[in-house]
Amino acid sequence: MKILIIGGYGTFGKRLVNSLLYYRDHQIVIGGRSKEKLAKARHMIRVSMNSVIDTVELDVLNSDLVKTFAHIEPDLVVNVSGPYQLQTMQETYRVAKACLNTGCHYVDLADDRKFVGNFARQLNDEAKQNELVMVTGASTVPALTDAVITHYEPQFKSINSIYYGISPGNRTERGKGTVGSILSYTGKPFDTLINGDFRQVYGWQDLTRYDFGGSIGKRWMSNCEIPDLDLIPALYPEIKSVRFQAGLEVSLLHLGLWLLSWFPRLKLIKTWRTFTNVLVAMSEWFKSWGSDCGGMFIELGGVGDNGETKKAVWQLVAEDGVGPNVPTIAAELVVNKIANGELGAGAYPCTGLFTLEEFLILAGRWGIYQREIK
Repeated sequence: MKILIIGGYGTFGKRLVNSLLYYRDHQIVIGGRSKEKLAKARHMIRVSMNSVIDTVELDVLNSDLVKTFAHIEPDLVVNVSGPYQLQTMQETYRVAKACLNTGCHYVDLADDRKFVGNFARQLNDEAKQNELVMVTGASTVPALTDAVITHYEPQFKSINSIYYGISPGNRTERGKGTVGSILSYTGKPFDTLINGDFRQVYGWQDLTRYDFGGSIGKRWMSNCEIPDLDLIPALYPEIKSVRFQAGLEVSLLHLGLWLLSWFPRLKLIKTWRTFTNVLVAMSEWFKSWGSDCGGMFIELGGVGDNGETKKAVWQLVAEDGVGPNVPTIAAELVVNKIANGELGAGAYPCTGLFTLEEFLILAGRWGIYQREIK
């Protein structure tokens, strides 16, 4: 299968490229805005993997994507070019619509609530008509979240709540797209399901101290806006509370961003997203602090088969700086299922497309492992 990976030299994109080249016989083309980064990626792959790939210069916001795709003739386009918020502010779903116009499948790693939430409504009918598979949110959330819930669901009579979060190691490579995404809603209000009603909370507020235990330990966590806040209540109507938070390992950085969150909340500044490059550069001053160990936790609460109160606690642990591989696993699974003809035509979010067991098999390549807390 010929695959164009837009953003294939970025933090997550390069890891997806390496996996698809090493473990599968795909023909890869990397696309992006920077000639220098494209050339470097091409050289590194030739040296480290003895593979030759093509590259193409393009900008998802400004290029004539239909013309570019028609020239490359990919079977599949993977959009790893975040932050996806920017792609909802201009012509929505430009990359996916270009795929529809040129007859190729589409996958993205989007984490934006509106982008993922409106995807099927905007594109499903045309995707089915063209017999194309178009999947959004093929990343840690919502894809892995749903796989974990599905895995534990048979152990419950009903699941009433989910509280979960992600905290990367401070020494782990940072993705500017991810940072920009977080800054876009820092201090901004958004709705989440609490005790059966959607209520307003604020980005990077509601400080919580969570103890991962083990090599990760205790970390501060704060509110984040993700597609799951709409998708999970729709998929699991019995769930009455959905709470997602993220945390920075170094307390100084986490609490500093918490302080910054008050500026948009009090309308002293519109958004911190425009300062993404500055804040990422400043965070590098503290790169030697902390560790290269990150993790994810999911706590499910509900009722057991005998009517008793039941709780399940699951964790994913990524040590030695391998955390950035986690968001690419879902995308790789989906890409391979499309290549094998296992997914039906249509446009839909990445839920119910793979099992937790399938995810853990790929995660094991890097020593990423799960823990079940009794």
